[in-house]
Amino acid sequence: MADLPVEAWARVGAHQREVVLEAAAKLLGREATNLDVVELAVAGRANELEWWHKEQPCPHPTPGVCVLLPLFDVALRRKGYVHEHTFAQRELVGPLGDRVGLVELAAKAERGEPYGILLGGLMTGRDADADASRLAAESLAHGDPTGWFERLYAESASGDAIVPWDSRSPHFLLTEWAHPGHGRALVVGAGLGDDAEHLAGLGYETVAFDVSESAVRLAQERFPGSEVRYQVADLLAPPPEWRHAFDLVVEIMTVQALPEPLHGRAIAAIAEFVRPGGTLLVIASGREEGGPVFAPPWPLTPSEIGAFATGGLESGKVEDLRDGERHRWRAAFHRPA
Repeated sequence: MADLPVEAWARVGAHQREVVLEAAAKLLGREATNLDVVELAVAGRANELEWWHKEQPCPHPTPGVCVLLPLFDVALRRKGYVHEHTFAQRELVGPLGDRVGLVELAAKAERGEPYGILLGGLMTGRDADADASRLAAESLAHGDPTGWFERLYAESASGDAIVPWDSRSPHFLLTEWAHPGHGRALVVGAGLGDDAEHLAGLGYETVAFDVSESAVRLAQERFPGSEVRYQVADLLAPPPEWRHAFDLVVEIMTVQALPEPLHGRAIAAIAEFVRPGGTLLVIASGREEGGPVFAPPWPLTPSEIGAFATGGLESGKVEDLRDGERHRWRAAFHRPA
């Protein structure tokens, strides 16, 4: 088998991908996509897929990794990646010499780590950020800093755009931090609802809002019968009854999606949601003061993170998280009882 040419291995991978998609379609009762297979793997349902490889001795760590490998393999090949050694099917080399370990990639997707960009960029051949950048530029050119969110989610519903931050899982910095609790929680810029559903599962009475009507509709369709109250609202003009109304407020990368001149106003609005004795959790991309911005988004500087301590909020633990070139903030703020 080691003597098989690269083209033959590529045909094997493509065939396995089709078999996995057919098995997913049979399980779901409809045509299946790459995203459907990833969601099944994340939900721990990969072993429900009936395909020939399931009955064979498998060297892969989990059934989820097993079903995801051919999907990522085909996607990477389409972008010009090749196997340096044709019989070593677990590592591919890109056109610029970068290496991708398929097992590691599939394992991260199965764990629910953000894979929206992987699916958008790898599995469709499109730049996952291109649609957001295009729509944001058009919206800002017309003096509308938030209108592009609705266009992005609406176009994503028809398959005409990719939401680059849509990981189909709660943010891992939230799941690491949050613990079972009670009281009212508010999720700012809730998107498709994964963070809100996570909080509801922890015991919070959860309200989740987004400025995009399409985002709210899609979240409700994704989670029928959910206990989360999804609603359309504008962070820059929120319902007055939300002032000091929530025990836990979660802001994940919403402020940074707004132009810098609006950051202060948005930060102040978010701080006002926290009731006495309550907590605000902020998760955001970071940059240094005066650092370059290739917007959108507009990552938050140290002073902007510090600005959440306003209107009576007090700063708690501020984590400056660095991973290679990736810079993130996770910061907690509290309002004294």
